[in-house]
Amino acid sequence: MGILDVIGRALGSLCSLSDEELAEEREALRMRQVSGEDHYDELHSYDDEMVRRANEAYDREHPEPLNPRHREHGWYLPNDD
Repeated sequence: MGILDVIGRALGSLCSLSDEELAEEREALRMRQVSGEDHYDELHSYDDEMVRRANEAYDREHPEPLNPRHREHGWYLPNDD
């Protein structure tokens, strides 16, 4: 880990962690919270980072957005009235 990673972690940046490191640190933090320590906000920051990464991975796998299927008469209904 470089000096920039250490500084980023001190400022709250979780982007420099790999997926495995992020999951391990989140689990350790969750276990400390279950034992009675208050890490609720910090736990949410780990969750937000994991969701952001999952959304980016989904966007890479599905580059074109799906066309909406809502029609004038409702969802999935034809417009040939």
